[in-house]
Amino acid sequence: MCPPGARTRQIRTRSADTVRPSNRERIVAGALEIIAREGIDALNFEALAEEVGLTRGGIVYHFRTRDDLMAGIASDLLMRWKNEALAALGRPVEEATRTERMIALTTSVLDGALLPGEFAFLISGRPEAVGLNRAWDDFLHEWTGDPLTLTPAQRVGLLAINGWWTELAFGKNHDDAMDAETRGFIISLVSGGRLE
Repeated sequence: MCPPGARTRQIRTRSADTVRPSNRERIVAGALEIIAREGIDALNFEALAEEVGLTRGGIVYHFRTRDDLMAGIASDLLMRWKNEALAALGRPVEEATRTERMIALTTSVLDGALLPGEFAFLISGRPEAVGLNRAWDDFLHEWTGDPLTLTPAQRVGLLAINGWWTELAFGKNHDDAMDAETRGFIISLVSGGRLE
């Protein structure tokens, strides 16, 4: 029983197949689309509102300023990358060995999706992008450890996934090149395998 005057609200749940992205998610995705298509300087609230089908007020509700929007994009990208790596790992980071973390990270990059505008945002030189690059380096260090303690094969494996990601960012489709043998070879490298 509720106290007198208290409002109650019904909580509705949706099945997993009917969940729509939140407006915040739509805004971030729309911002990345604009960045990919027209560059970061073309991103403003009016263009973004038109892109995602919201009013300017609907954008401002989630991001008061353009700087807030940029910080939100950076935060969302980092969170997505971390969640993808954790999903590939399948258990808490603290319970995994360094090699298991490196394999999961590699798998998440090789199997992950690249959002339009993601690369353009990273190289934009904006303070938020610079901060995201630093946060990625910290995340990478947490999962792989000191690069100087990796074997040459492991370092080459990490370079391979960075190169793969960059190729995708430039719009090159290498679905045929990423066969099971190539994917397995890259994973064997980060696992400490030998260069042959």
